[in-house]
Amino acid sequence: MTYDELYEHVLQYVAMPHTTITEHDKRRACLILGAFMEFIMDCTDAGIDPRTLDLTGIMNEKLDEIEAQQ
Repeated sequence: MTYDELYEHVLQYVAMPHTTITEHDKRRACLILGAFMEFIMDCTDAGIDPRTLDLTGIMNEKLDEIEAQQ
């Protein structure tokens, strides 16, 4: 996946459920990518290979929390 493809994926998720992309959505997508880049750099600094990361558990946990609140 290219940087542009990653950005487009994040942008689509940020805009959900809407199909129109706003400038606000674009800024949030950039901030998310920046935070993720910082996370990857912190992992690398701590000696953790980012290729070994599996975020499935935390994503499912957070989605479960959202579902429980609805």
